[in-house]
Amino acid sequence: MNSKASVKFNEYGVPVSTSFDDIYFSVESGVDESQYVFLKHNGLPARWKTLKKYECFTIAETGFGTGLNFLLTWQQFIESASPDSRLHFISFEKFPLSVEQLQQAYALLPEVESISSQFLSHYPSPEPGCHRLTFAEGRITLDLWIGDINQLFPQWQVQAQHKVDAWFLDGFAPSKNPDMWQQPLFETMSVTAHKKTTYATFTAAGIVRRGLAEAGFTVSKVPGYGRKREMICGQFQGATVEPEVSTEPVVIVGAGISAACCALSLQKRGVASKVISPSIADGASGNPQGAVYPLLHAEHTPLSCFYWQAFSTALNTYRQYVPEHWHASGVLQPAFNEQREQRFQKVAGDLYNETTVHYLNAEKTNKTAGITIGTPALFYPQAGWLTPKTVVKALFEHAQSTFINDSVESISHSDDGNWSVNLESGESIHTKDLVLATGHRVNELLPVKVGNLPINPVRGQITQVKTSDSLKPLKTVLCYKGYLVPESEGIHCLGATFNRGETDLATRPEDNEENLQQLTHNAKQPWAEKLQIVEQRASVRATTPDHQPIIGLLDSGLYGVTGLGSRGFTSAPLAGEIIAGMICGETLPLTSDALARLSPARFRS
Repeated sequence: MNSKASVKFNEYGVPVSTSFDDIYFSVESGVDESQYVFLKHNGLPARWKTLKKYECFTIAETGFGTGLNFLLTWQQFIESASPDSRLHFISFEKFPLSVEQLQQAYALLPEVESISSQFLSHYPSPEPGCHRLTFAEGRITLDLWIGDINQLFPQWQVQAQHKVDAWFLDGFAPSKNPDMWQQPLFETMSVTAHKKTTYATFTAAGIVRRGLAEAGFTVSKVPGYGRKREMICGQFQGATVEPEVSTEPVVIVGAGISAACCALSLQKRGVASKVISPSIADGASGNPQGAVYPLLHAEHTPLSCFYWQAFSTALNTYRQYVPEHWHASGVLQPAFNEQREQRFQKVAGDLYNETTVHYLNAEKTNKTAGITIGTPALFYPQAGWLTPKTVVKALFEHAQSTFINDSVESISHSDDGNWSVNLESGESIHTKDLVLATGHRVNELLPVKVGNLPINPVRGQITQVKTSDSLKPLKTVLCYKGYLVPESEGIHCLGATFNRGETDLATRPEDNEENLQQLTHNAKQPWAEKLQIVEQRASVRATTPDHQPIIGLLDSGLYGVTGLGSRGFTSAPLAGEIIAGMICGETLPLTSDALARLSPARFRS
């Protein structure tokens, strides 16, 4: 069940939480209050002017609310910080506002209009967990965590130790929201702090002062903003050191969507990449069309949770970096039988936000599709399709990767403890950090001491058909036991077959027939019949026994991204952020248990 903000707007137009009986920002001036309390008393933007090249400044915030603190911080960071530095803003919100509520609140905040519109265009469906978004060509990263901090903090702080530079303690007043202002908050601040970590908060309540002092922070009372008499700020007094920044070049083996996203995420951090592959997008990433949408179950599961978080990052990535190749058509899953209809109704109940998925009756399904479907359907309004090969090439261009057109014969530890990548041409390339993004072929390169991964190859053949007068009006992707994509230059892509354990790339006439029969059997509509085949293509997906991708550390300095299955274009952007964050020692966009479910180590116990 989703937790939504219960909000009304007072006579001044300021949003008020009816649950906590408190305002989201000052009636006098929300902008001035935010700048005074959180920016000024954390020493910002002065501290940003000393950032080193490619250094990342990390802020953690309790209570995202309208996002005003984030927008102002983003705005002033771009204006004040060196052009090669980055901002990582991590915020927690239990009751997220809707897009409509945010739009109404932003009407009072013209000072941030230019970036608030950008933010709204990427605002995720507020499902539980972390939604990682980047802005300003990768210089601004937002981790928006949806959920109760008392549940999230124990899982989040494990991989955020000593990495937060400043805390914004916002949220509603302790008297109105006592559940948040508890000892776990102050303990988390201590765990994530280093010797230069500061904090600021609008409140001066005794429980907050005592909690901060016990957690190792100084507590200084200063005049509050407006009618508030006092507020507090301070700095951590522990002896921990700031984490070091790594910007050494990284070698990536493979040139599909997972490799491209790793390269892009590294480039955002000022890390160059060398990509080794005979060609770009020569595997499943080379299909002519591909759908992007989350995998949702009829109950919240770890797998569906991963995919709705990955979906937010995927949308943000494609909208920002390859908008010309992204088609926001929406995705329909027609209920072609009674069993699917019952399951779809459960999925579209109260499990997910309506901006993620909702249920359409047959009439609305027909209207949304643009052709006759004749059944109810699930509709994913933010989903869509893209042109995989052009997207992969464009992302590599944004990443400014150096390409080595060769095949890798083996990898091994070099004498200095780093990695040697031995090419078929006889050349060897040495690197401290190596990423294997080679799909189902990953085990061919893994050293014996690392051991094989349980990767299962699954051959799939897609079929391209010529559009027709009855099929041309199709406006959305249709997903049944296969999929059909709206026409591109008069051609539709449909597929795909699913042959476990097969790696043969030769195309088969019988697979085309299977794809066509799957469509006609499920659709039961005239537009699905007598379609003319114009092309076909076979590729191999990499899958895992538990259906979770493999993303993480294989050995010291050796990382793997594989097992993305048929949803690689949904999961790869988040996978790239995880790998780049691990290499650069940054806070990651998943809880520790979610990261463990992706780690190669889960198969080694």
